[in-house]
Amino acid sequence: SYDDGAQWRRFQQNLPVTPIFDLIVRGSDLIAGTHGRSIWILDDLTPVREIANGLSDGEPHLFTPRDTTRVLPGIEFSGPPVTGSTNYVGSRGGGFNAETTPDGEVVRQFLDVGENPPRGSIVTYRLIAEPDEPITLTFRKADGTDIRSFTSRTEDDPATAKELRAPARIGWNRFVWDMRHAPVTKIEGTDPVAEKPFEGPFVAPGEYTVTLKIGEDERSQPFRIVPPANTSATAKDLEAQEDLLLRIHGELDRMARTINRMRDLRGQLDGVAKHARDHDSGEAIAAEAEALRERVLEIEKTLQAPDLRKGWGDSINQGAGLWEKLAGLPAAVQLGDYRPTDAAEAVFADLKTRIDPQVKAFESLVAKDVPALNAKIADAKLGAVVPLP
Repeated sequence: SYDDGAQWRRFQQNLPVTPIFDLIVRGSDLIAGTHGRSIWILDDLTPVREIANGLSDGEPHLFTPRDTTRVLPGIEFSGPPVTGSTNYVGSRGGGFNAETTPDGEVVRQFLDVGENPPRGSIVTYRLIAEPDEPITLTFRKADGTDIRSFTSRTEDDPATAKELRAPARIGWNRFVWDMRHAPVTKIEGTDPVAEKPFEGPFVAPGEYTVTLKIGEDERSQPFRIVPPANTSATAKDLEAQEDLLLRIHGELDRMARTINRMRDLRGQLDGVAKHARDHDSGEAIAAEAEALRERVLEIEKTLQAPDLRKGWGDSINQGAGLWEKLAGLPAAVQLGDYRPTDAAEAVFADLKTRIDPQVKAFESLVAKDVPALNAKIADAKLGAVVPLP
């Protein structure tokens, strides 16, 4: 009711038809008590309250997101949800089925436990017409620094989008931002390290804005991300945590892009070697291309051994490369709401001093050895090797 009970509108949602003996509003949640059966919670009354204040007819509307509590994942041993079978929540129990929507969102249907509200900042918006081009949701810090953007589906998307998309249906839409920066560049390939992008770090609690862009129309709303009530960490502590996570993130991204360049270059050199052997006097070029390919492979193995099979066997036999060692550090840094330890800073500094020479060695190879080989390839009229930028 928007008029103190003079008129009522049905709002059953997934609430079973059952007597309600008590209603309590706590913060921005509505709790319905059935006394002996269960309780039912309507999460986030913020949009309902804005509707009560009146919305402009014939215009899209972006609601003000409520404050979001940043709850870090802690220790979680379960992997990504698998569609088509029953999943379980780590060691805590709780089975659920998972489905992926066309927008790339994984929706969980819990079988034997209650369902909590989404973990992230909930953005609700209303569209009054089908947009002529993809809409954009952009999240920024209060100072205007871009953090991450999401668009709605494009013509190039498959039936199920490969990356998370913002819904763009006529009427009500909801998007949940997981409070993370963009993931690390995906490593290309078919081995386990290439299966899924490495997630970006969590942002620190603070002031943020979300902007909805529909064509030339832009609408922004401020919102806050807050730490849990029981944390004793200061704002500077959590900003330092984000800073270290972003430095790790940047180094992982550099490694991923370098590995992709190595894999692409190895493929080209392999192709040159095979092509050269089909031509007269091409044996020398083929041998040089293969030798250069092996040098690239040896550098790549220090970062991440390629072409491993799934499971733990190959991984243990190869040992942990620099990628695996650095990729394990964020979990320790964001285990809780606290300033990064001196040990975490020291580990990052140590790994970076070992990663830098390998990246520089590859850059030197690309700058010197590839042009030298290309000169011989050009003389033999066999094309050229073009490293990725």
